Amino acid sequence: MGGSQSTRKVTLEQGDMEGVVKVSSSVVRRMRGEPEEEPSPADAPPSGSEAGRPRDGVPRETLLPHEQKAVLHEALQERDRYWQDKLHSVEEKNAQLNQLTVEQFNKAAEEVEAKFIKQHYKPVCQDLQEAVMTCYIENPKQTLNCAQQTKAFTNCVENARLHSLRSGLGHQT
Repeated sequence: MGGSQSTRKVTLEQGDMEGVVKVSSSVVRRMRGEPEEEPSPADAPPSGSEAGRPRDGVPRETLLPHEQKAVLHEALQERDRYWQDKLHSVEEKNAQLNQLTVEQFNKAAEEVEAKFIKQHYKPVCQDLQEAVMTCYIENPKQTLNCAQQTKAFTNCVENARLHSLRSGLGHQT
């Protein structure tokens, strides 16, 4: 892509008639997308003072301005189709990569959740916790009246913790 320079040379010659441009048959074939013939020494680009003059033995086609526009329009449409196809393939590739990225993200999120998700515990001493909360609501300025309920709740939580530790140690051995 653009690494080497093209050696093709296009020569447009103004004919005797005004508004008529002569173009070689090889240029017309290239513009139409037809395969090129092997270059012969007679097809070599003119040098020096020969440039711009018709050469003997080289066939030329005379194209009227509206024909030139049609040939150029066809060539532009062909290039447009090429780039539209190229754009479509790049968009498809992008969609595939995006889908792959989403899938990989979801997989990684599931792995993280499986490793680090919090374990759910059933609440302990829930009835005593509700008794403490009710007492505090009923005695907002006299919290010492709730000392008995608070002590019972604290003992219950401590016993549940010790039970959990003992049963956890038993499972590890």
